[in-house]
Amino acid sequence: GPVPPKPAAAPVAKKPRIGRPAYQVFKSRDGDTNQRCLSFELSFPEIADDLQPRHRFMSAFEQRVEAPPDRRYQYLLFAADPYETVAFKVPNEPIDKEPGRFVTHWDPEEKKFTLTMYFQKEQPQEEAAAAKK
Repeated sequence: GPVPPKPAAAPVAKKPRIGRPAYQVFKSRDGDTNQRCLSFELSFPEIADDLQPRHRFMSAFEQRVEAPPDRRYQYLLFAADPYETVAFKVPNEPIDKEPGRFVTHWDPEEKKFTLTMYFQKEQPQEEAAAAKK
């Protein structure tokens, strides 16, 4: 049959995803407070020079990967074109928002994104019980 005419303006093709970034996750505890710490280090060598990765938290009820949702966990997402978004499952516990306790760092030379987070101090059982009254 006849070849249909080409549209005048082709829509701009989205860049194909190039897979997941390489990553490492470190677990530790603060020697003074005994708070649990998670540190994520992700490499994005192919990211555009003017971009930097974004992160956000997602509740178990927002995500569509695991069913049924498990309220004991939340998800930490990292996104950067042209990489696939990666999600890490972390305990759904209060995060310490004090200065120096939730730190993100983008290294534009190394193309590495680091996020370090601490969970709030675990209350001793007696304190926790008293707080509920």
